[in-house]
Amino acid sequence: MTRKRVVMESVLFAAAIYIGYFVFMVLQGMVLTQRYVRDLDLTRQYEQSESLQTQVAFGVIERTSEWFIIAAIGGFIGLGCLYGSVRWMLAKRRPLS
Repeated sequence: MTRKRVVMESVLFAAAIYIGYFVFMVLQGMVLTQRYVRDLDLTRQYEQSESLQTQVAFGVIERTSEWFIIAAIGGFIGLGCLYGSVRWMLAKRRPLS
């Protein structure tokens, strides 16, 4: 087994884990959105009120920090290195036939 193959497998493994995580988050968001039930009585109480828009904040403001990006890249590299080192040790341990 060549080092090039181990590196390629490591990158693909880490990418598959990250893609799987993001797919899970998207599916979870879809399910939660479908199961969301509004309280219609509460909504009807505020139909005539204009101050509701100024009192309640809707949504989430997401600010991407540099630390999150560094942690994601570090996690990707760390996961790939962990997989590669384990794969390399198992390949060296296996007798060639």
